[in-house]
Amino acid sequence: MSEVDQSLPQKASWQIGYRWIVLVVASMAQATASVVSQGSYVMVPFWREAFVLSEAQTGALLAAMNGGQILSMIPLGTAIDRYGERVVVGVTMLAMSAVSFAIGHFVDSYVGLLFGLVALGAFYASVQPGGTRAILKWFPPSERGFAMGIRQSGLPLGTAAAALLLPALAISAGWRNVTLVQAGIGMAGALLFLALHRDRDLPPQGGAKGRIPFFALVKIINETPGFKATLAAGAIMAGFQYTFSTFVVVYLASAVKAQLLTASSLFALTQIVGVVGRVSLVSISDRLWPGRRTRTLRWLMISCAGLTLSLLMLPAGASTGLLVPLLAAFGLAGIGWYPVWLLQVGENAPKEAVAATVSFAMTLNLVVISLSPPLFGLIADLGGYVAAWIAVAVGVTIGALALRERRVPVA
Repeated sequence: MSEVDQSLPQKASWQIGYRWIVLVVASMAQATASVVSQGSYVMVPFWREAFVLSEAQTGALLAAMNGGQILSMIPLGTAIDRYGERVVVGVTMLAMSAVSFAIGHFVDSYVGLLFGLVALGAFYASVQPGGTRAILKWFPPSERGFAMGIRQSGLPLGTAAAALLLPALAISAGWRNVTLVQAGIGMAGALLFLALHRDRDLPPQGGAKGRIPFFALVKIINETPGFKATLAAGAIMAGFQYTFSTFVVVYLASAVKAQLLTASSLFALTQIVGVVGRVSLVSISDRLWPGRRTRTLRWLMISCAGLTLSLLMLPAGASTGLLVPLLAAFGLAGIGWYPVWLLQVGENAPKEAVAATVSFAMTLNLVVISLSPPLFGLIADLGGYVAAWIAVAVGVTIGALALRERRVPVA
């Protein structure tokens, strides 16, 4: 047992109570990290104007941040399995805040912004696998759906806060000052995590005993029935979600003729409803179809494909009464899917390599995420938004149909 674990009282009452503190702290860390990282999406229109960017260049901004995560995700996941979430996540969140501060102070070109976002993504990569490992280690299977939903609600909650506050602040004070605010919020979340989080089930003194080599882990994943289709579905849905996040504000403003602040507020609505989806959908799925989350994931993906086609039916000058329910539905299904998929991955992972398995799955997601926005932008530049949104809907449908049902433990 690690030094941190030895400092904890070993009474059952402590464990029963403290897991809820772990959940709150992990959720706060995710929310504050999201203000820094996911807040970049709502800054895209301001960067586009400041640096005079094309659609493809706009998509490349977020691809740069995701590229940084690809480089660091698996090493950070392995480090979390070995040393625990507390140190790895806390320190990388501090580094992420420092990068945000540097972007606001020193970046004066498109290339500089690209490099800054690569660094931002590289440090952000620890937050998701660290939080997932914490839930799986602290909570029994019967409570994981609810706990994971609460913890994952931090991402859309932080993104919603960013979407509501950052555009108005950027208009009044400039985008550089926005990055300074983001840095302060991220630092507060990091310090809270370092102060209150506690690790469980670590190798002795961070040792290598029980560790699974990377290629052995890949072999296990490859030989597990249905796991590859689950990974593919996650990658497709991640590409869908981040393409939507990158372009929906621009699309509503340009094609539907909504005002920029209105479009940003509608995007914030998707994040708020996404919080409800992330908390409720996985719990509802576990009640209706215990252990059969792939069934829920399949229907959520089909819903997202239909909603994407509905975007194309919006007339110019569409009323708020038409936009609000459509964007709310996007939030429910297009954001609420994630805990369903993440628990499916985490519970099928080897117990010695939970964070590494989640990191591997998320690295695949990030490859697709990095390619999807610039590819969408390129299709939009060449064939218009109709062709681009249809391509998204077709890809999501194919991923849904490929899913194979695999039951997970429900005890």
